[in-house]
Amino acid sequence: MDVDDYTQPLESVMHQERMAVYPVPLKLKDRQELFETWCRLNPQALRQIELTALAINQRGLRVSTKYLIEKQRYEGTCELVGVPFHDGNGLEHVYAINNTDTPLLSRWLLEKHPDLNIELRKSIYDKENNHEA
Repeated sequence: MDVDDYTQPLESVMHQERMAVYPVPLKLKDRQELFETWCRLNPQALRQIELTALAINQRGLRVSTKYLIEKQRYEGTCELVGVPFHDGNGLEHVYAINNTDTPLLSRWLLEKHPDLNIELRKSIYDKENNHEA
């Protein structure tokens, strides 16, 4: 514990202790955990993404998760909540959904709506291809 830690408010110290520690760059398992946490913290945004996907699908078009993420980023009406975490050096980062997470979002949408017209490509997140612990 640093001497400066004694001058911080109790809430700040508790917040730092509760933050997860992940190596940067993020490993697959860590990115999946952060994505799941982001989903829990952003239910309204996730619902907007889901409704947009369903509307696109209803029109007979293929759903693009990159488009859904970009649309939410620039046109979403919800304030997005990032997921804070520390790296192994103690530096604070904030995870937010981005285009790297399109495979995770695609699979999340298909789990809820198996008939959704989304092209799934092989991904590093697929269990059979995932050799990282």
